[in-house]
Amino acid sequence: MKNKKVFIGIAVIAVFSVFAIYSFRSALNPYVTFAEAAKATGNVQVSGRLVGEGPGYDPESGVLAFYLEDKEGTRVPVRYEGAKPTNLEHADSIVVIGGMEGDVFKAQRLLVKCPSKYEEEG
Repeated sequence: MKNKKVFIGIAVIAVFSVFAIYSFRSALNPYVTFAEAAKATGNVQVSGRLVGEGPGYDPESGVLAFYLEDKEGTRVPVRYEGAKPTNLEHADSIVVIGGMEGDVFKAQRLLVKCPSKYEEEG
């Protein structure tokens, strides 16, 4: 009887461990380039800098459009449906999370990395 309880306990721990590892791995989203994003299925993260005339925002449709340049120098138009982040124009870098739809990156989330006002001026 005691061996049966131990076996059930180990089985439950194993099932939860596999579930935890799978959940953790699916939550990991490493940064990729736009070239890699074009080949990927599902959501990816691309980090880059804002280039061009700056973001265009249409408040009626809630669509934000801008060009982002990745670390390889590839410039791609980005479309994001949602509220425009504050200080977007002053960002050091922008992380877009989503996927490629044709030649446009359709962002589901934006992360704006602004320069720190607490850094020393040099």
